[in-house]
Amino acid sequence: MTAGRAVRQWGQLGLHVTLLVGALVCFQTAAERTNRRIDLTVGRELSLSRVTEQVLGELTAPVHVTVFYRRGSRGQYAPLLERLHAASAQVDAELLDLDRYPERARTLGVTRYGSAALEYQGRRAVVAALPEATLVGGLLQVVRGRVRRVVFTGGHGERTPAGGDDGYGRFVAALEVENRRVETASVSGADVPDGTDVVVVAGPRHDFLPGEVARLVAYLRGGGSVLLLLEPGALPRLGELLAGLGIRITDDFLVDRERSVIGTDGLAAIVELFKRGNPISEPGGAVIATGAVLPSARSVDVTSEVAGVTAEAIARTAPSAWAMMGPDRARRGDTPSEAAHDVPGGAPVMVMAEVDVANGGGRRGRLVVVGDADFASDAYIDLLGNRELALNAMAWLGEEPALAGERSAGADEVFRPLSSLVLGESQARALLVGLAVVQPGLVLLMGIVVVGLRRRRG
Repeated sequence: MTAGRAVRQWGQLGLHVTLLVGALVCFQTAAERTNRRIDLTVGRELSLSRVTEQVLGELTAPVHVTVFYRRGSRGQYAPLLERLHAASAQVDAELLDLDRYPERARTLGVTRYGSAALEYQGRRAVVAALPEATLVGGLLQVVRGRVRRVVFTGGHGERTPAGGDDGYGRFVAALEVENRRVETASVSGADVPDGTDVVVVAGPRHDFLPGEVARLVAYLRGGGSVLLLLEPGALPRLGELLAGLGIRITDDFLVDRERSVIGTDGLAAIVELFKRGNPISEPGGAVIATGAVLPSARSVDVTSEVAGVTAEAIARTAPSAWAMMGPDRARRGDTPSEAAHDVPGGAPVMVMAEVDVANGGGRRGRLVVVGDADFASDAYIDLLGNRELALNAMAWLGEEPALAGERSAGADEVFRPLSSLVLGESQARALLVGLAVVQPGLVLLMGIVVVGLRRRRG
């Protein structure tokens, strides 16, 4: 009886061990075959960005990446290369000590530590191996085979591609990382330069001349792409250009004192409402979840249908915003009022359009109009979703859908003068009361209690 019970117990133990080992073997086999990774870090530091994954999806042949590192720094580059290979089997990576392989580095055109040489279908590019965006920019160079050309117009008080709070240095740097060459040109005496992929008109303070407007229209009607960033103010000729496409820019100023960004003057408009399904604010179904900040915005809307033009407003301010008629009143700090013909409620601030070409065939012209130029400047581009919105617009204009979407977070190389925290008026008041009244009051109350207890104890 006792021996039979012992046999059964040992048999049950053996069965349990066998089942456990079998389950572990099945789990390991499934894990090896599916090769799934789960990133539990807050900022997804261990995952590739959506743009990187889309660029890797364009690879049709193997790409060889050779990174030359300084002795002792190999671990800085290995994780990123492993993630690239895990995402695409077309990526073949190699890590070499530059001091041990100087001749190999010279052959590939590498002269400094931390550089990566990328080879793809007979084309080669040498870029910095970190951060991720720079390495992906090198992939774009060898995959595309040419650099896209972006022209900023000049001569009307536009923002410059140079740095500074009002400049576009950081925006331009991001464009150049993504395989674009940025230059300035005037259309006052000549057409838009041949080979231009996108024309950017960044916040002109003075209106365009009739001949300049005609050249912009000819470029657009010839299949070109134009990004218009228009601050509040009178621009009648540019307004006529847009009116001919069924788009209206209003000489107003959008303010939202209910929702403000910490560190601003309270005039900035918060953009939270985006049209679903469009390739700029929702590329591939991924919505810009953080919204955007337009520090000095005017309303831009589609008012009529025009033959050969497909246009739609894709972004609106929050319902708590006001459109104040006359920018000077808003800048003086006047209170919005319907009696002054100010309009309450959300207002459209961004329009995208496609225009039939003049000869009736080929690529349609593309146009994006934003009622603000500050949002892409160095002072504001890293607030909320401003950078993503601006770069997605450029990706759509340049017909580069792989470059639209969430990007890897770069190093914080410069001081950011503003906080990205957005608070409503009631929230700001509650925060003030909590920090200035409640918290000190609690400390005072605790002090009174402690003093009272000590006196009672004698």
